[in-house]
Amino acid sequence: GRAAGAALLGTSLSLLSVWLARQDVARRTVRGAGLTRYIALCLLSGYVWLGLGGLAYAAAGLAPGSAAYDAALHALLVGFVFSMVFGHAPIILPAVIRLKLPFHRGFYLPLALLHASLALRLTGDGLGDFALRALGGLGNGLAVGLFLLTVLGTALAARRT
Repeated sequence: GRAAGAALLGTSLSLLSVWLARQDVARRTVRGAGLTRYIALCLLSGYVWLGLGGLAYAAAGLAPGSAAYDAALHALLVGFVFSMVFGHAPIILPAVIRLKLPFHRGFYLPLALLHASLALRLTGDGLGDFALRALGGLGNGLAVGLFLLTVLGTALAARRT
């Protein structure tokens, strides 16, 4: 029943992450520079989180309140989803808000904070350390806030020039 469904879904998500990583042009563009490299790193790191979330789901199911539940959902919904948002925003936002958003290396800071804090959160899940998990969660929120400030600051600076 439910355990078999969780195992099937988790395995499918993990296999999807492998397929995406193998088929995506990001494997080649990650060797580039600037925005192209940044986007590739966002996509490839997102695929890693998708795979890890799928593995956690397949191995432990999603019993609400469990450490595996927290780890799987956050790997999928924070790691994968926000990696995709961070990677696509520099292309999509200018098209939607019609405002220039030039790339600069500052975009890497929120991405690094997102991944480091998510790894900390999942380590807290694995060790049963609530304080570590909470610190990782705080870092996740700060990473998203920092990303928004980076986008806003970049857009305002571009508007002035």
